[in-house]
Amino acid sequence: MTDTRRRVKVYTLNEDRQWDDRGTGHVSSCYVERLKGMSLLVRAESDGSLLLESKINPNTAYQKQQEDEKFLTDLFAQLTDEATDEEKRQELVNFLKEFCAFSQTLQPQNRDAFFKTLSNMGILPALEVILGMDDAQVRSAATDIFSYLVEYNPSMVREFVMQEAQQNDDVSRGSLEMCVFSKDILLINLIIEHMICDTDPELGGAVLLMGLLRTLVDPENMLATANKTEKTEFLGFFYKHCMHVLTAPLLANTTEDKPSKDDFQTAQLLALILELLTFCVEHHTYHIKNYIINKDILRRVLVLMASKHAFLALCALRFKRKIIGLKDEFYNRYIMKSFLFEPVVKAFLNNGSRYNLMNSAIIEMFEFIRVEDIKSLTAHVIENYWKALEDVDYVQTFKGLKLRFEQQRERQDNPKLDSMRSILRNHRYRRDARTLEDEEEMWFNTDEDDMEDGEAVVPPSDKTKNDEDIMDPISKFMERKKLKESEEKEVLLKTNLSGRQSPSFKLSFSSGTKSNLTSQSSASNLSGSPGSPGSPGSPGSPGSVSKSTSQMAAITTKGGLVGLVDYPDDDEEDDEDEDKEETLPLSKKAKLESS
Repeated sequence: MTDTRRRVKVYTLNEDRQWDDRGTGHVSSCYVERLKGMSLLVRAESDGSLLLESKINPNTAYQKQQEDEKFLTDLFAQLTDEATDEEKRQELVNFLKEFCAFSQTLQPQNRDAFFKTLSNMGILPALEVILGMDDAQVRSAATDIFSYLVEYNPSMVREFVMQEAQQNDDVSRGSLEMCVFSKDILLINLIIEHMICDTDPELGGAVLLMGLLRTLVDPENMLATANKTEKTEFLGFFYKHCMHVLTAPLLANTTEDKPSKDDFQTAQLLALILELLTFCVEHHTYHIKNYIINKDILRRVLVLMASKHAFLALCALRFKRKIIGLKDEFYNRYIMKSFLFEPVVKAFLNNGSRYNLMNSAIIEMFEFIRVEDIKSLTAHVIENYWKALEDVDYVQTFKGLKLRFEQQRERQDNPKLDSMRSILRNHRYRRDARTLEDEEEMWFNTDEDDMEDGEAVVPPSDKTKNDEDIMDPISKFMERKKLKESEEKEVLLKTNLSGRQSPSFKLSFSSGTKSNLTSQSSASNLSGSPGSPGSPGSPGSPGSVSKSTSQMAAITTKGGLVGLVDYPDDDEEDDEDEDKEETLPLSKKAKLESS
């Protein structure tokens, strides 16, 4: 058999129904010949002596101890009884703590049954009493037990604290003093107070409690049913009964222009509170917004920008950055109305030219405003703080903000111009580069004989334009403008063109014009020699066509406009072809041209 050993404490119930501590040892299960069956064995960790030996029986309390209501009832009664000895209470709390820790090794089904039994037996009211005691060790163990419960089922804890608040409100409705007292003893407020009053220089307990509070206020693990929404109910309860307790240290330490207490431990505590508030800004909606604006929380938080502890000042800046990141105009108006950029600008100027995290964080916040084009904040910053920031030139953030501001002013002064820019930007006709290449290739491949007399060469895409684009007034205007410009730039080709057509473009004529030009070019070729002044190759020939003229030409015929296309990249090939033709004999050239 595999011997599984676990560390446990052994208690025995005496005649007075009090629990006696037998010691701590290791438990194992194995077959005991003397007992004729599987048994539990507990041996002391100090000397190995046998503390417990008992045969496992389905009817014994060892297997079903978590379901023994009498056992748990007695345990919680002794924990909460004021007459219980402090040492005894500490032992019982430690036992319950190890009991909960042992439950983490159970299967999920058994663990659920375990915590449900603890809840039904009243573990949360018992913890509330224990957390209010003066013994620090007892409170620490109770905090560990509370963390097991929150991690297992935060909804169970939320339901308990809301029911507790409702019961206290019902009982204390007629008495103000009782009402204040009842709110002070709420379980969740006790947790917040222990976080605030942690005496550990490193605030280890406060960090743990802050994590538990964060779990409790996290909407991601809140349930929603058809009849109720846990998020709405619990957040309403929390902001009404608990938020003022959480923010009390922050409000007490920021009554002036700088923190009243600026020691390391206080700074750590305020940083924890700001971390939780930042989480609330990110995950809660109108609850935290109403609280921040009504209580002027952001102004108090920005006082901490003057702290000598850089981590605390950065926590305050991160809190504001999270608010700005929401791009909520309610927050923006609150910031502008209270001039809450002033502490940030002061901290930036006091930091000087030092390149550190504070410098980068502040610049990043202003850069976010510029990139996201938050118009209200951009105008507020430039109008109120430009003189202080205009000399900062090692980044372009502030100059970019100024440019945004000026563009915004220009649009406000000329609304018609802004609307026209928007229309032109949305309706601008753009041709795809691939479409242009396809049209040019189709145009060059078109046979001249296939065209009717006087037919103009028109790109196919112009015939198949979308009807909506043609009917659009702006598009029609742009087309007429382009047509007018093309007509003004038409150039007539010289009448004495050479018979040799330049390879850099292709011509398309009507039949009559083509015959006249062919006869003229043939006569010109026969009457000249390669070296004579009248030959086509001679630079001084009247019938020669210069390279610039051959690259750009347009012919107007009776049928309309003839489009000509140039490929400048083929200049070198053109020169080679001309050299080859000049070396041909005159008879062969005439034969080729006549054909």
